[in-house]
Formats: sequence, C-alpha cells, structure tokens
Amino acid sequence: MKSFDLSVYFVADPQTCGDRCVEGIILDALKGGITMLQLRCKDENMSIDEIHNLALRVQSIVGDFNVPLLINDHVEVAADIKAHGVHVGQGDMPASRAREIMGKDAIVGITAFTPEHFENINPEIIDYAGTGPFFPTKTDKGKPLLGEEKFSKLVAISPVPVVGIGGIEASNAEMVIHAGAKGVAVMRYISCSDNPKAAAAKLLDVVNNAKQ
Repeated sequence: MKSFDLSVYFVADPQTCGDRCVEGIILDALKGGITMLQLRCKDENMSIDEIHNLALRVQSIVGDFNVPLLINDHVEVAADIKAHGVHVGQGDMPASRAREIMGKDAIVGITAFTPEHFENINPEIIDYAGTGPFFPTKTDKGKPLLGEEKFSKLVAISPVPVVGIGGIEASNAEMVIHAGAKGVAVMRYISCSDNPKAAAAKLLDVVNNAKQ
C-alpha cells in the first residue's frame, strides 16, 4: 500500500511564480506543511535539459521533508531522477505506459473530469485522480465548471482517491472536502501569495478541520 497524503497538493509551475524563484516558493510551501508536490513545466521555451535540471534542484529541496515529489507529464525525467511519481493528463502519455516506466512502487496520478474518464481508470495502474475545475480558474480555460454537485457525482464513481482542482483557496477548500475530495490541489493560491508558507499552513488547517 503506497503512503501518500493528498490533503494539500501544491502544483508548482515556474510560469505562475512571476519574477520569483520557484525553488524558493517550493521551500516555503514545504515549511508551511504541503503534503504533496508536483513540478509542472508547461513552458514551451523550456528544454528537456532545463526541466531535468530544475527537477533535480527541486528534488534536493524535497529531500529534507517527508513529501512525495511528482513530475507532470515528463515521465522520462521523473524516472531518471527517481521522483516519487508522475501525473499525466488525458492528452499525455497513457497511464499504463507511465506505470511501466516508473515501476510498481511509484505514484501515478491522472487528470479526469468526465464520467468516461473515471470509467477508464484502472486502480492497479492509477493511484489517484485530479478532478475539476471545482471553481473558476485561470489555468484550464474551456473546461466546464463542475461545482459541488457534479464533483460529488464523479467522486462517487471513482475507484481511486480524488483531489479537487481549480480555483481552490483557504476560503473555499472546505466545500471541496465536504464534496468528497481527499485533498485540494492548488497553484496560484500558494505561488502568487506574498507569504507561501503562511498560505500553505492556512490551507492545511482548513482541510484538516473539514475532514474532522
């Protein structure tokens, strides 16, 4: 049984950090208590070598914390640096292939936002699903907003734990947990915060209280 905690899942993307260093924000978020970390590099101007080197730097930071590091999409990079796992979208490498590359002990997550996506999830391959957008978000434009009712219905048919995504922050995270999520995934709430450590700590407190 893999051990991971979806409670506060920080998706760190250099493109959402403005002129600040993503490694510094990650360190602050770790100090604030995030429970999972995903490195997401969607900048088309970044080469694989640059992504690889950034992943290595992030891995060295995570090493002082008991927090899994997952790499978004770039499965070969994740395997090469021996990251804890990968997260793939519907248009990325098939989860089955990612599992083959990463091995049985890695964490493999997938983005899913329709009943059909969930019906295709094999829990022997996939460990969790990221589902949304729960609230309006700047990141994934064009996807239909789920809201509480539709989100709850997807959680009910999911064979794996679900983490909510999309426009989540401390002020609304309780609703996501009450809708059935095991945790919340955030990007800008932490990366754009004046105090990423405090933002992470506040969000963790809200999630933990909502789970009680």
